[in-house]
Amino acid sequence: MLINALWFVLGLALLLVGGRLVVSASIDAARRLGVSPLVVGLTLVAWGTSAPELALNLISASKGRGDLALGNVVGANICNLALVLGVCALIRPLAVQERLIKVEIGLNAVILCLLAALALFVGLSPLSAAVLLAIFLIYSLWTITSALRRPLDQTIGDDPAHSAAPMGWILITACFAGGLALLSFGGAYASDGAAGIAIALGVAPAIVGVTIVSIGTTLPEMTTGILALRKGQNDLAIGNAIGSCLFNAGAIYGIAGLIAPTPVDPSLTIALWFMGVLAIALIPISRTAGRTVSRIEGGLLLATYIAFLAVSAWNVSRNNP
Repeated sequence: MLINALWFVLGLALLLVGGRLVVSASIDAARRLGVSPLVVGLTLVAWGTSAPELALNLISASKGRGDLALGNVVGANICNLALVLGVCALIRPLAVQERLIKVEIGLNAVILCLLAALALFVGLSPLSAAVLLAIFLIYSLWTITSALRRPLDQTIGDDPAHSAAPMGWILITACFAGGLALLSFGGAYASDGAAGIAIALGVAPAIVGVTIVSIGTTLPEMTTGILALRKGQNDLAIGNAIGSCLFNAGAIYGIAGLIAPTPVDPSLTIALWFMGVLAIALIPISRTAGRTVSRIEGGLLLATYIAFLAVSAWNVSRNNP
């Protein structure tokens, strides 16, 4: 128990340090490039915080475990939309840019609902994986090229440190890479420590798998979002969550689905429906309350995630007594 507690505390410490490094490096990269922090959150930060999941799923796919990759993608997307956005909105209401309303939130709903519909009603194939990967690549290319052509027209935030000159590219790269490494190790240590504590207290391992482990895979996104809000970076926080969903469904599933067949486990039915409904619900949520994700809406998102965990744990305990 004591060792698991120490792993958990160490993991949290690494997450905090890594998150601060990634946020600082991302803000200064945006300043150097002359682009909005939202674009950096949708691309570099989102891809970086999802990199450990990409590595895990590529290894799983190479071993013929495409079902594991699909489950991880679905679970991570639910965490990003309900848990990460819910907690961040409770801390500070999230103003939603017109760009997100017109492009990313709608595209996110299309991609996640397409993935869910294919898995539930048609079946997944290399062709479906290729389609989702192509959509993601086209979107990413358009986002990056349009951002570089457009001058920065937004403030960087309210952190007093922003009055100083941004870091140089070498230091930005070192902070970003080091921060991502710390986020990856921190998430793994915190998740393993919490799981060990839960099992030592008599919680069934299967229930731990659908609760603590799934949350642990999104701790990097959660930590980055919270620390971004502390620095006044609303766009970076919400961009990281939405961008991670697009990366998960488009790049991670797309590549893993091309490598290995993706059987759909019946136990994923509830999660697939939940992911699709969440993606659609985010469209009206982003347009209400003055185009913000309010604290009330954040509380509702968090409550739905807790309900999802409860239903998942009940299903697991029923099927694995």
